[in-house]
Amino acid sequence: MENQYTSPFAKWARIFEIIIPIYMFGKSWAMFDERTVQLFQAVFPKFLVDGAVTVRSFLETGGEAFGRFVATYAGTLLGFAVVLLLAAVMHLVLRDRRFIDTLRLTSVTLLPLAIMNGTLSHVMKTYLENIDAASATPEALEQAVVNASNNYFYLFTLFYIIALWVMPRRTGVQGWKRWAVVTVGLLFIVAYVQAGLLIDAGEWAALAPQLMESLAQ
Repeated sequence: MENQYTSPFAKWARIFEIIIPIYMFGKSWAMFDERTVQLFQAVFPKFLVDGAVTVRSFLETGGEAFGRFVATYAGTLLGFAVVLLLAAVMHLVLRDRRFIDTLRLTSVTLLPLAIMNGTLSHVMKTYLENIDAASATPEALEQAVVNASNNYFYLFTLFYIIALWVMPRRTGVQGWKRWAVVTVGLLFIVAYVQAGLLIDAGEWAALAPQLMESLAQ
């Protein structure tokens, strides 16, 4: 029988395939400061950001850096809960593998959305930290905050759909189940948006004056 080489790090690689996308997916919900918290509450589902705010409020005596560290991992724990729920639905659809393998598939295919979350949090935070009151017109803010985040959403959602179609095939998913996996992913996107992802017109009408006031100070 032909020998098959297996790397001693293969098990660790499988674990990291689960952990890294989840970490990237969830940590972005907590990467705010006092100046950007309102923006994060508008861009992401508000209850997720509020959860990070609550965790940080309990740790004020630990210093800002320590509070941010804990809040970041609180976001990761929330991300794990969300991915676990999505994986459970995927597992009900597939029913041909162990749950840990379904969790790996779910986590890996979520990488485009994890990158989207990280991009939104980083771009929004960096933009507000570097813009000055003179250049912060309402039109410039809307272009940088609302239009840019919408463009990122459309781009990475397309990548997510591609991942949902390609990755299941590489793990043996055939026939109608591939379409079912894509359908579950699309329903997840809809649920994420309905929960509060992105900024709608009403949110922007309330948020824009607050951002202008913050920048003026």
